[in-house]
Amino acid sequence: MTADGTVPLPEALVEEGTLFFLPLPQLLALLNLPAAGALPDDASGGAGSWPAHAQWQRLLADGLFAHPAAQDYWQQRLEEEHRLAGQILPQQDALERLRCLTLSPLAGELGCPPAGERLRRHLQEASETDALLESELLLETRLADVFAAALRLAAWRVVDLSLQHWELLSGDGEQDEVLLERFLPAFDAEGGQWSNPVEDYLAHLAGMLGCGCPEQPSDCSGLARVWAGERADAQAREHLLGAWRQGRRRADARTVAGLMNAVLRRLLGGGEGEAPGDLAFGRQLLCESFRFAESCAYLQRTLGRLGMADGSIAEIFAVYRSEYRRARAALGRPLAEDGGA
Repeated sequence: MTADGTVPLPEALVEEGTLFFLPLPQLLALLNLPAAGALPDDASGGAGSWPAHAQWQRLLADGLFAHPAAQDYWQQRLEEEHRLAGQILPQQDALERLRCLTLSPLAGELGCPPAGERLRRHLQEASETDALLESELLLETRLADVFAAALRLAAWRVVDLSLQHWELLSGDGEQDEVLLERFLPAFDAEGGQWSNPVEDYLAHLAGMLGCGCPEQPSDCSGLARVWAGERADAQAREHLLGAWRQGRRRADARTVAGLMNAVLRRLLGGGEGEAPGDLAFGRQLLCESFRFAESCAYLQRTLGRLGMADGSIAEIFAVYRSEYRRARAALGRPLAEDGGA
């Protein structure tokens, strides 16, 4: 792995806000969302402040989760990270800082356990501090941990949203599914290729609309025509969808919302008879589902370009399923495989 300036987070051993919680600007860039508004006064970087902590406090306070148990869980994790930083930062020895980090409960709760275990084994034998701090193993572990935490947060967000509309979920027979898992990047060891979540999601949309091509799922022409509507720019829309699919361009939130509005109009025949709340939820669900798929594809490509092994990348995405199950149980709706009804 090379750190040539494209590494999506600082390489510092303990960078404020990157123990596990990415600072919100970095997280929003990963999710390709607009930057949040002005931060609280105590996030200005004064002595003793921790900007990322204040940013996350505000995010949670602004209603990231509807379920109180989800809100409490992530608030507790945030406070634990704050306390952990207080334990790590005073340490004079870099190896002791690392041991404190890797042996903390948060390493298992928020990080990527296989990557953390490799680093812990290495720390048992490490003696040359400088070599370790410059090693690919350390950078890879930190990358794995912070992105695993982002995926875990996504799992709770998906569960929180789905439980707000439990009747709809149950009516569609999806109450025991790990929602959006099908749009995670998956590595085909035999073919040596990763699946393409963006292509998969666009094909899913086209199938919902009845304009897909099962023999050629990468064909975006039908979806582009729906998006263009009566206008004559279907070719431009198809080109943009192709750029998203191929990873040549990221999909901004406003443009994604336009696509999903067109999808909803076609699905609902103009929306007659639909309650405004149902329409808003449908739009939110489509937009957030696509954003999840697109962000996962972007993350997989980024880690691949940095030289992370395919198996190590797969370990990061594997945390989603276990965290989804944890969230369902914590919010009182365990999956059937975990004893739910």
